[in-house]
Parts: sequence; C-alpha cells; structure tokens
Amino acid sequence: MYLRFSRRSPRPSIYAGILAASASILSLAMATGALAQSATELPPLEVETTKKVKKRPGSEPQVPVTQVSGAASDTDAPVVHSANNTPTDAAKVGSSVTVLTERDLDKQSKTFLKDYLQQVTGVNFSQNGPPGSTTRLSVRGAALKYVKVLIDGIDVSDPSGTETQTHFEHLLVGDVSRIEVLKGSQSTLYGGDAVAGVISIETKVATKPGFSQSGGAEYGSYSTYRGAYTAGFASQDGSNVALTVQGINTAGFSAASAGNEDDGYRNLTLSGRGEYFISPSVSVFFAARTYDAKNEFDGNVNPDPFGAVIFGDLANSGTSRQSAGRAGTRFSFLDGAFQNTLAIQGMRIERDFHDVTSAPTDSSYTGKRVKGEYKGVLSFNEHLALLVGADWERTSLANNSLPYQPEAEIIGSFAQLMIEPINGLLLTGGGRIDEHDAFGQFDTYRLTAAYLLPGTETKLRASASTGFRAPSLDELYGSYPQFFMPNYGNPNLTPEESESWDIGVDQGFMRGAYTVSATYFELDTLNLIGFNGDCFSDPTIPCLANVAGTTNRKGVELSSVAHFTESVAVSMGYTYVQTETPTNTRLPFVPRHSFVLGLDFQPIDKVELNVTGQYVADTFQSRTDQLDNYFLLSAKAAYEIVPGWKAYVRGENLLDEQYETIAQFGTAGLAVYGGVQMALPEN
Repeated sequence: MYLRFSRRSPRPSIYAGILAASASILSLAMATGALAQSATELPPLEVETTKKVKKRPGSEPQVPVTQVSGAASDTDAPVVHSANNTPTDAAKVGSSVTVLTERDLDKQSKTFLKDYLQQVTGVNFSQNGPPGSTTRLSVRGAALKYVKVLIDGIDVSDPSGTETQTHFEHLLVGDVSRIEVLKGSQSTLYGGDAVAGVISIETKVATKPGFSQSGGAEYGSYSTYRGAYTAGFASQDGSNVALTVQGINTAGFSAASAGNEDDGYRNLTLSGRGEYFISPSVSVFFAARTYDAKNEFDGNVNPDPFGAVIFGDLANSGTSRQSAGRAGTRFSFLDGAFQNTLAIQGMRIERDFHDVTSAPTDSSYTGKRVKGEYKGVLSFNEHLALLVGADWERTSLANNSLPYQPEAEIIGSFAQLMIEPINGLLLTGGGRIDEHDAFGQFDTYRLTAAYLLPGTETKLRASASTGFRAPSLDELYGSYPQFFMPNYGNPNLTPEESESWDIGVDQGFMRGAYTVSATYFELDTLNLIGFNGDCFSDPTIPCLANVAGTTNRKGVELSSVAHFTESVAVSMGYTYVQTETPTNTRLPFVPRHSFVLGLDFQPIDKVELNVTGQYVADTFQSRTDQLDNYFLLSAKAAYEIVPGWKAYVRGENLLDEQYETIAQFGTAGLAVYGGVQMALPEN
C-alpha cells in the first residue's frame, strides 16, 4: 500500500518560452561575437589539466560540433563527459567543471572519495566522527540533497533517508579512475535533485589489449587495514571488462569529541564494469557494485529529549548494504552521426541501526530505485548537434515506523541544441519537462556559452539554468515515534525550485604552463523545506514545512596551477561562499572561506612527494555553535621499487590540529600510514 496525491504546478508550461529564450540568446551571442568559454576549471590538486587525456575504449564518440579545432585526432583531446551529457571538448564547455584523473588520486592515496572532493573549489564536507559516520557535503553552499551523484551512470542516492542523498561515508576510492564535479543547476539534463550540480564518477576499465591489474595495501594509525585489487582484460576491438574488490577495517576513534571509546568501521566493496562490441556500431555494456558496511557511533547521553544535547560514548551500531547495477546498449546510425544509448538500472539499499541513546531501539530502512533511460545525439554537421532523451524512475521507501510503503514515480523528456556559430564559440540551449505523479509538471531550462578568444589563452564561460527538488518520501510521510516526532512528515509539502547562474574566465600563460581560473556564482532556492521546532510541543504541527521566500547562495571560486619545471608544480584553490535564508540567517555547515594549497615535487628519479594544506574558516552551525577555524596539513612520499611497484608513507593532520567539523563530534589527530601500490603493465 502507498499514498499518492496530485498537485499541478500553478505556473503554465514554459517550454515554448525556453525555446524562444534559447533562440534569442543564440542570436544575441552570434551578433556580439562572444559571451563565454569552457575550459575545465582546474581543481586545486590537479597539475596535469593542460595535457592530453585519451578517451577510454568503448566510450561514446564526440559529436563533431565538440571536436577540438586543429587537434591531431578526436581521441587526443581533453574531454568532459558530464557537462552536456555527451563527451565534449573541455575547452568548449560553458558550465563550471572540475576533473580529477586517476593520476591525481594516486598522488595522495587517500581512502574515501570525500577526501578528494573536499579539496575541490566550491565543495565542503563535514562528518559526525570517524570513518563510517554520517557525512555532509555542500556544493556552492547547497547541501548534498541538491547534488546528483552517479557512479558509472548509476544513481546511488538513497530514497529511504530523511532526504534523498548519497552516503559518501561508504564510498571508497580504490576502484575510481575519474571524477567530474559539474556545478550549477543541472535538472535539465539530469532531472530533479541536480539543483547544485552533478558528481559523475567512473570506475576503472581495461584500456589496452591484454590482461592488466592494479591495486595496493595499507596499514596505519587507528589499527587501520586497507586494500584494493583490480583485474581487467581488453581485446583488440575495444571490448573490455574490469572487476575490483576493496575493503577497509579500522578501530577508529570516538565519534563524540568528549568520549573515550573507539568507534570502529569496516567496509567490503565489490564493483565491475564492461562492454562488448557486437559490431563496430553496436555494443552492450554493464556496470555493477555492492558494499557491506558496519560502523559504531555515539549519541546524546542526556536522557531528557527536550533538554540540552550532550554527545558521549554509547554502544550504538549500524549496518548498511547497497547493491546497484546498470546495463544497456549503444548503437549508431548514419555512419556514426546518430549515437544512441538505451539503459536500465536498479538499486536497493538496506540500513539497520541499534540505538541506545534513550532506550534500546532497533530501526531498519529499505530504499529501492528502478530507472529506464534513452539518450540520442544527432550531428547534423561539424557545427550543429542535437541531444534528446527521456527517462522514467520509480523509488520506494520501507521502514519499521510506517505501516505502508510510499512510492514516487517521475517521467522526463529533454532536448539540447549545441551550435558553433563561429570558430571557438560553442552555445547550448536546452529544456526539460518532468511529470511527477504527486506534483504534476515541472519545466526547467539550461543555457551555456563558451568562447576561446582567437590567438590567445583567454577563455570566457557562462551558464544559466533552473532546477527543482521534489520532497523525499520520508519528508512527505516520515514518522518517528521513537524520537518523539510522530508528526515529522508533511504530505502537504511542495517541491523546491531554483535558479542559478555563473560566469568565469580561465587564463593561460606560456602555452598552459601557468593557468588561473575565476568564477562568480549565484544560486537561489524558492520554497525551501525547513524544520519547525514547534512540532515538539504541538503534535498537530508538522515538523517540516516550506519556508516562504528565497534562500540565496553566492560566492567566488579561484584556482591556479603553476608548472615551474617538469618536476615541480604548485596548485591553489580558494572559495568564498555567502548564504542567507528568508529569516536572515546563514545556512549551517557552509564555511565562508576555504583554501587549499598543493605541491607536487619529484626531487630525484623514482621519488615523488605531495604536500597538501587546507584552511577552513568562519563556519556557522547554529545560533549557539560557531565552529573554530582549522588548518590541516598532509603529505605523501613514494618510491618506485621496480617498474609498476611503489612503496609510500603518508601522514594526515601532521600538525595534530584539534578541530571539529560538527560541534561535539570527534575528528582524527595526527595519523601515519604506510603502503604499496602496483599497476601492471607499468603504463
């Protein structure tokens, strides 16, 4: 049994207006000659963004309108996959995108995806204690519920949570080969929840004919064991398969900063992907992953639920198991001019908790997702291409507090035109119509422009877009009697809507040896879903309600990379974010200032050094909690034992900084780890 109700958006369809606006902007840009550029925004620790990056076997071909002029071949050009939902030259992407490659990940050998993402400009993390604890993420001041996360095209967000979002605390990095962080509202191409952006993750794949393998093992502080192994095979026609097993086991540290007992964590993750070419124009592919994790955590030791919240040692524990997969086919017509992708994916997550915060309580949650999708890219000529697509998704929630299982269903269709009216200027305009079974129709649009000034290394870029986020099933129907909130859910909630835009410039010097990037952004959210504390004293008042007015986020992102020599490179990233709610307060867990500085140095052959410093300042949590500023210093030194094998030692929080990312929750002190990495064949 599940509940449904229907509410149409009060505004008329704006699809015709979207197309008219797109045509007007295209015409204006053609008349004025230039508006924007697109080179990939440089992440603070990515020091090889100016080098050529080859595409993977079996990846979708670039459409002609997105090929680099004068490139030796289309496979030698730096490519961004997420910005236009089809491979596009990085130099012609109008949205702000940060790319991290497998080489960037290997330089630091960290454990979790979040450890790298928090170094990207515009991204911030906070966590409720040791590994495995709940992790919060914000992109440009917007929380994780506004970010679409895809792993090999699989939506891994959890529809059974209080908000539909991804559990980054369980995402290890041992199988990851590439990360793209696409910023700004992307609901046009990716549907709801992509209000602040998209994080697209690719796992490892065999890239050269024959058998290959890679992996590593590590041991260090907090009795931490970690290992990963990937085996892959590729044939001459591009068919390939790769499988990865990875895991971590750690004693951890106290989740409560005032606690003394260690809160441990373990995780075993299996993943794989592959593609088989039936013919040069037809292939079938798959991607699958599963993890099984268990963590210990602390809680409120004050038995009075209406009293002060004081976190301390408790024997709480939780398990999380997620399985997900995606399969489909790619096929082309018209001698490759019409590329098509058909796919179906499914995901199931189960979470169980034993909580002794106030009384022994066991709770369980199950979330499911099924999704079908189609995408087609038609290249009319070298300067004009059209992307069209459609998708259908059904999600469901079950927990031991609800006597029924609510579901949600949404159907969407979208189109985007990509045109290069003059050499170096790429414009895109697109629109989407979504039909939600509970909320009716929502229309979104996206416009981007990218321009490389002829004969210079100056690149301009801009984008404007809209988005929406439907309330999660838990926000609509949730009930938590064990937490004295039987009135938590509110079936009268309406979707949040958003508008965002950004404009930026990328400047290169000395043929890309030095680069500087600057971006200004704004993101407005209407009808923000907020928590009403009056529900504790009055059970007739829902705990969640739409907040009238606009929540504003705006700021600046700066990044630069300097290759002084072939063996010395320095990178920098700075983010300033200002947030304001309709009640004139700041959004929690969004630092106003964050700064990352990185150094890559190879003093002698076979020795590689990496040093990273991160400073975070002025973080608001609540009216009573303002978090202290902190600086974290980490480093890694690696030595190549034999070709393909490296031994390393790395240190985290080398200054033993005492800090909190969430008030009263613990963080790691100085920690040292040692390990080995291998990749065979060597290259």
